[in-house]
Amino acid sequence: MKYIIFLLIINFCFASLVHSQKNVNSKDFSKEKTITKIILVRHAEKEKDGTKNPALSIEGEERAKKLAFMLNDFSIDRLYATPYLRTQKTLGVISDEKKIEITNYDARDVEFAKNIVKKEQGKTIVIAGHSNTIPALVNQFIGSYKYKELSEEEYGKLWIITFVNNELVDCSLFNY
Repeated sequence: MKYIIFLLIINFCFASLVHSQKNVNSKDFSKEKTITKIILVRHAEKEKDGTKNPALSIEGEERAKKLAFMLNDFSIDRLYATPYLRTQKTLGVISDEKKIEITNYDARDVEFAKNIVKKEQGKTIVIAGHSNTIPALVNQFIGSYKYKELSEEEYGKLWIITFVNNELVDCSLFNY
């Protein structure tokens, strides 16, 4: 008799465990996930013409084309760039190909990172900035001081930051 009661208790515990595991799994699949991707780049190579607002050099124009090619398979919803010619032209190829207008942003706005995650929730956006502003912006998005300013000759870094339900899940750095 003790043996039968023991088996019944074990069977009940196993059945309860399986049932609770099914509930956990079904909650995971039924919970809606909102994925936000933020892609950040420094502007491409600029002309060394001594002005404060130079255009892209020939190398920079080629890099802008390479960036557009790399991001071609992404479903991009919005483009952001500082109001300088070099950042606008860096995203210009993407803008032309995908028929998306470039929205200007102020790189000095300390609330930009926080506001953009809320405003662009569930979207994929690309942000172009500068050697000092893009690493700082990445650091704001990830909530950690991990990336330092880029050198004046470094143009080929691309960060992809992913949020799920407004929580950071990944920050990947690529060279292009």
